[in-house]
Parts: sequence; structure tokens; C-alpha cells
Amino acid sequence: MVAANKIEGGRGQEAAAADFFGLGFGEPVPISAEHGRGVAELLEVVRARAPETSEADAGGEPLSLAVIGRPNVGKSSLVNTMVGAERVLVDRRPGTTRDAVDTPLTYRGRPYVIVDTAGIRRKGKVEEPLEKLAVIMALRSLERCRVAVIVIDASEGVTAQDAHIAGYARDAGRAAVLVVNKWDLVPAGLVRKAEVIEQIGDRLTFLDYAPVCFTSAVRGEGIADLFDAIDHVAQEARRQVPIAAVTEAVRAAVARRPITIRGVPLTVGAAAQVATNPPTFALHVNRPQEIHFSYERYLTTALRQAFGFSGSPIRVSFRRAVGSRARSAPLTRRGAPR
Repeated sequence: MVAANKIEGGRGQEAAAADFFGLGFGEPVPISAEHGRGVAELLEVVRARAPETSEADAGGEPLSLAVIGRPNVGKSSLVNTMVGAERVLVDRRPGTTRDAVDTPLTYRGRPYVIVDTAGIRRKGKVEEPLEKLAVIMALRSLERCRVAVIVIDASEGVTAQDAHIAGYARDAGRAAVLVVNKWDLVPAGLVRKAEVIEQIGDRLTFLDYAPVCFTSAVRGEGIADLFDAIDHVAQEARRQVPIAAVTEAVRAAVARRPITIRGVPLTVGAAAQVATNPPTFALHVNRPQEIHFSYERYLTTALRQAFGFSGSPIRVSFRRAVGSRARSAPLTRRGAPR
């Protein structure tokens, strides 16, 4: 298909897009990337022409996972248990893993690639050049994975460094699963899983959308539930929501909590999901540059409540609605806004 861009000059340029019929790809879609015109229609055409196939049907492309966490939380042991073989070196001493190791496997008929990474310590404690390089490689593994498996030591609880590592996964826009490993080291009856989940929610509030799994790499427990969670968040991260549903949800959220910016009510022209992995939404409003981050967080929460996207961060961008013009505030004698 052909997208004829830069039609913001007027109807003349939009009509001139018909010249692209000669390329032989059917009817061109006129758009203005700068002003957001025609982008929603472009997405609809792409969705209509895309084949209805799953990842498994489309050549069985492996789902890539990055196993990240602090040193000695059992990442390599967990990878070996997931694979069902001793593929990576395991040692009681922290820092055994130095490089990101890719391990392909097939579980329940689905292909995966598991990346076992070096333990990530606080920057102040990373001194050796080799360890610094290992940490860099661990963080880069997030860029080439679809799901981040964040491993936490059940015997130590959630630490500040766990929060930093979880923040890396969120900032990379990766779907995430929190794994409480070494659950076998917690005495029976001492603490319940619900209490651990509550503690994680208190200390990792920014990752409250991620599912929590409990595993014991030594005993091989919780692996099936872990793969279920991985498959679920990967599917959620690539899910596409229709434009009409997104627009309705955003307008309903603004109606529930309306705001005014410099005396002008915030209005929503349209809203659409423009990307997946992570789910990204473009909201066309009359004041895109003046929306406070707290209201952006409110709209992000509203989108999650409406559509779920379990395990995946949601990103929102604001664009100027077509036809809207931001009015300048009146000036005082000194030239400052009233």
C-alpha cells in the first residue's frame, strides 16, 4: 500500500495523491504525519489487509524472553529448569554469569528464546570493567526481547535494587512478569503468597500491572504457571483496540474528570492505538502541550481499566486535534500572561 504524506497544504495536495495510482499498489491513503490527518484511516487499511495469523502460524517465530534480576537470585537455575537441561553455569557465588546467553527451547509446542543475563548490582558497587560490560549487555538484552522476566529472591523480599531493575524493564517498554524465586526457602505457613503480592504492590507501584509468579528452580515448581503468564502478557502487548472503542473510552474518562487549561476546557477530537509492544495511544486534543503529567497518568489508568493490557506498560502521546487552535492568553502591560 502507498501512504501519500504531507497533504497539510490543502485539498489540492490531497487530490494530487491520486497520481500515486500509477504505482500499481491500489488506492493511496493521503495522510499528514505532522498534523495527524489520515493516520487513523491508514491504520484501518493496514489492519484490513494484514493476514489473520498468529505467531505460531506465521512460521513459528520464537518469543524472546530476557531473565533479569540482582545477582544470586537464581536466574541461571531458573533458566535451566525452564529449559529442562543444564545449559548455563550455576554457582552459589554471585556474579557467575557474565554474558547474556541465548537459549532456544520449545515448551508445549511453542518456540522461545530465553536470554540469561548477568546480575545487575547498584552502580556504586560495580567496579570491574568486565562486570560493567556484563551489566550493559544485560540492559541491552531488554531491547531485543518481547517479555522481561524479573526475578526476585523470596528469602530476601523486594529490595531497592529490584525496583531499579523493574524500572529498566518498564522504561524499555517491555511486557513484564515478576517471578518470586526460591519459594522453597520460605518456611511453610510463615508468609502467604497474598502477603508477598501485597508487598510487591507497595514497593513496585509503577509495575502494578505485571502478574506475579512463584517458582522454585530447585524443585521445578511453578514453571507451567510462569509460561502461562509469559504467553498472556506477550499476547496482551500485541493486542490492537479499535479506534472507535479508544475514542469512546478517552472521551468518557475526560467527561468523568473534566479539566480546563487557561480557562479552555480540554476536548478530545479522536483517539487511536498507533503501536503495540508496548501499546501506544495517540490522543488528539485541543491543548496537547499543556496537559499536566498527573492528568496523563489518569488517562493512562483509564485506558488500562477499559482494555486491560496485563503485564504491559501503556504509553500515551498527545497531538493537536485537526481544526483546533490554541488561543494565546491575554498579556499584561509587562508582557506576562495573566
